[in-house]
Amino acid sequence: MPKVVTFGEAMLRLSPPGRTRLEQARTLEVWPAGAELNVAVGLAKLGEDVAWVSRLPASPLGAIVLAHARSFGIDVSGVLRADEGRLGLYFVEISEPPLASRAFYDRAASAFALLEPDELDWPALLAGADGFHVTGITAALSASCARAASDALRAARAAGCRTSYDLNLRTRLAPPERWRERLLADAPFVDTLVCSVEDAAAVLGLEGTPGEVAAAARERLGVEHVVVSRRVADPAGMRRETAAAGGDGTAEATSPPFRGSEPIGAGDAFCAGLIHGLLGDQGLERALVLAGAMAAAKQAVPGDAAVVGPEELELALADDPRMRR
Repeated sequence: MPKVVTFGEAMLRLSPPGRTRLEQARTLEVWPAGAELNVAVGLAKLGEDVAWVSRLPASPLGAIVLAHARSFGIDVSGVLRADEGRLGLYFVEISEPPLASRAFYDRAASAFALLEPDELDWPALLAGADGFHVTGITAALSASCARAASDALRAARAAGCRTSYDLNLRTRLAPPERWRERLLADAPFVDTLVCSVEDAAAVLGLEGTPGEVAAAARERLGVEHVVVSRRVADPAGMRRETAAAGGDGTAEATSPPFRGSEPIGAGDAFCAGLIHGLLGDQGLERALVLAGAMAAAKQAVPGDAAVVGPEELELALADDPRMRR
């Protein structure tokens, strides 16, 4: 089975139960979170052999995250435990229209942000791997994290891994200009770039349909595959339209409808489905279809991770009404 390695920070998400606001809360639900960890969970649920590389504090909060990853069969032998730093937190209010969901971050000086790139032996961590995944968030956390992400992408390319990079713009961490700087530096070592039309506009100044943006970004960056998505509304519910530009042209797909009741982590679920399809040599269009179905199915799952197995994914692909109950 292909082995995929993901690299990034984990946090704990604290959310009021139901649809209550933080100011109303007397209890908070605790969910392990983090983009690359979420991708690892999604891939593991789809049957992939996955390893997650990170740095956690040697504390009970770090132990919660480790137990979460292990519960899905994820290899955590590459997770460092540190006496310095803390585990990042973020607080989320999940709302439905007309109110918007809100997130409040408390992640400064985390154990991960304080990592030193030389702590990670990438040739050993990537041994036997077929794929490597990281997001722009990792590079935005600190200068040392940016170097570590770049080192990882270069080592993955040298090891023959297929690399994927989710742009994942977060302006609370850094302005779009810094995202652009890191992307341009790392693009030569990226096989698949994933972004939304909004992030492509903010970071690269590209606008248009997903297909137009994907083609323009591929030409500018020289990346083998560029996958661009956007959400649209229709009477059946929200849908995610995607397009990918590759060496053999442009492929397009539309996800099953979803309500958007648990939107956080949908982009990570999308990446998991995409990577699963690409590593399985199912073709670019099929990979887009799997990605959209995973993102749609995630909307029904509480927490940050797409706890969605292959059978449920097939139900989503078939637009089975059981998926929307």
